Amino acid sequence: MKVVAFNLWGDFGHFRRFFTTSSPLTYSFPPPTVVRGIVGAILGLDKERYLLETADLAVGVRLLAPVRRVRWGQNLIFTKGRSGRFDPTLSPRRKGNIQGMVRTQVKVEYLRDARFRLYIGGEGALFDDLEDLLREHRTYYTVSLGLSELLADFKYVGTYQVQALPPGGYNLVTVFPADALDSDRGLREALRPGVKLAKERVPVYLAPDRTPLLYQDVVVEVNAEAVRVTVQETVYQLDSGEVVYLWPPASTRIPASR
Repeated sequence: MKVVAFNLWGDFGHFRRFFTTSSPLTYSFPPPTVVRGIVGAILGLDKERYLLETADLAVGVRLLAPVRRVRWGQNLIFTKGRSGRFDPTLSPRRKGNIQGMVRTQVKVEYLRDARFRLYIGGEGALFDDLEDLLREHRTYYTVSLGLSELLADFKYVGTYQVQALPPGGYNLVTVFPADALDSDRGLREALRPGVKLAKERVPVYLAPDRTPLLYQDVVVEVNAEAVRVTVQETVYQLDSGEVVYLWPPASTRIPASR
């Protein structure tokens, strides 16, 4: 297996936590499901195809900048009339909720100056196409950080051969699921001054109809530092020396993804 790495950044990002609705909160990083969507946008795969087409790819995520969050009120306009259908007017008599309100304001959380490095593992024609597009800084669809309004830029970093490492202690530069940690010694070496860890429950795999198939608790070092951990699952070392966790291809972990 080869791994292609590229940096992704933008002024703002928002990856909505699945349990927040009226006041959306964001994850600290793009979950694996979002990474597959970004890969699909680069390759020009529509939303009906990208999950199937990227099912054989492994994905990993690294923070390149400390997590910074900002919140502000965002004004929303009701797009439906009293009949429940789209109505372009702003007249309270024809539009709005039961009280006749045309607008509402919600608090939204965003990531500020977000920077990530994404690792995509695989082989074959699809992987080669992705590598070529990244090298040439080309995409079929515009890449964003979660929402279409939050445009992102990217830069090809390199393509690497990887070596699978057995369970043991390593300095991981990526986020990783808590399930991958050794049950006895997992975070023992990581718990030291200056290390700030957070745990976030994220969707990892989606069915072709976009139904979540697996959630995992994922550990992230919010200052974007490597973490010394002991793992019980396979991790990978790149030619660059980085040790990364890659979520296995959906096709091998979740049969329904096929």
